[in-house]
Amino acid sequence: MSRRDLVVAATAALASLAGLRAESARSTPWAPSPGDRGRSRTMETAAEKLLSTLRPALRRRMSFPFSSSERTRWHWTINDLFPRRGVPLTAMTARERRATVDLLEASVSSRGFRKAREIMSLQTFLDADPTLYFASVFGQPGSPRWGWRFEGHHLSLHFTIAGNSVTSTPFFLGAWPTRTPRGLRAMAREEEAARELVRGLDGPTRAAVIFQQESLTDHVTQNAVRVRPPAPVGLQLRELGSREQGLAREIVGTYLGVLPIAEAARLRAGIDRSGFDELHFGWSGSLQPGRPHYYRLQGSTFLLEFDNSRNEGTHIHSVWRDYARDFARHAIR
Repeated sequence: MSRRDLVVAATAALASLAGLRAESARSTPWAPSPGDRGRSRTMETAAEKLLSTLRPALRRRMSFPFSSSERTRWHWTINDLFPRRGVPLTAMTARERRATVDLLEASVSSRGFRKAREIMSLQTFLDADPTLYFASVFGQPGSPRWGWRFEGHHLSLHFTIAGNSVTSTPFFLGAWPTRTPRGLRAMAREEEAARELVRGLDGPTRAAVIFQQESLTDHVTQNAVRVRPPAPVGLQLRELGSREQGLAREIVGTYLGVLPIAEAARLRAGIDRSGFDELHFGWSGSLQPGRPHYYRLQGSTFLLEFDNSRNEGTHIHSVWRDYARDFARHAIR
């Protein structure tokens, strides 16, 4: 199949995933919401519909015990390097695929849903299948503890429901390429806000924030099941100006904005309680676009790593880790 044919086929496949709702231009990720109770019920309904829609063989293939080690087995790389379990969109009928994407749409914000579709669409520029993304369900939806995962190249999303509490960490977002001939710029503000932050610093402060001249070659935590706070790098935000602190808030908001409103607000509140100005920000590598670079934003509750070291700074790996809440460890005994 030629690249043109692949792009045409992929566009049709992605368009068929759902009756895609456009994101509101006035998205407010920190606005009040019905909270986790409504979100968990919506996800439960969508998951039950998916399982009832699947053919029996696929339902068995998608379903795992909640206690299975598969629940915390994850990666962002291509399937050839990390064979995935569960059911890919490629194996589904249009009706099964629609039910899967309805569950995804119920599990993230409108911004997160759009970002997931963008990341998937980039596969066409790698001559890869943009529907080779796998769904797995852990436990029985509606039981006290259950969850599900949606994962493929450069996208790994995890959702755990314990009672009425929804946990969506860790989550991985990546992109390659970061620009397409059709004008898509993937993960633009995740990259540019951090670069603007460093470029706006004066000489001595910038030198302190840049903890290494050469970029790291990948994010440090990789696909560990559990992470602990690494040694801080760079400077605390309290040592930076209000403009730079505002850009750091934009970075946090951009990442948490992919999550359901209630969970994003809760995680943000936890960061604020711990002291937003106590977060550390560090950068390594070039400040020129299209050159390898890495940054890290970390506090007492979370770690955000952003790496763009491959393919001359056009290949992003980024991950948000919560030291206590990843895979809902805080709610599961």
